[in-house]
Amino acid sequence: MNSISCLVQAEGTAAQQQSELEQALRSNHAAQLGGAEVDISWRLVESGQMFTGGSPSSSSVIACTINGPTTLTQRETYMRSICDFWTDITGCTDHEIVVSISEVLDLSTSHESANS
Repeated sequence: MNSISCLVQAEGTAAQQQSELEQALRSNHAAQLGGAEVDISWRLVESGQMFTGGSPSSSSVIACTINGPTTLTQRETYMRSICDFWTDITGCTDHEIVVSISEVLDLSTSHESANS
């Protein structure tokens, strides 16, 4: 199953816009990956618990795990789309967003292929 885990400041704009961001994440995921469903989880970090360069951080971390394989172009487009709507919705800059993608193969499919 595809999943997205979002780590954001509890008092930040991203937390306040969680519903709109989640809808955009689901729409983007389906559009980019042929209608695939995605589980989304949120981790809210209390003020003073997240830092960048020794200062309080305003960053959002979006960690995506998707069923692969995908091409480099697909991954770049997927991540760029997240950055675009995240900045539109929250008003943050690209420097305040960290997006990662990890690809996994379906274990049942991989196991079946290995036994063939």
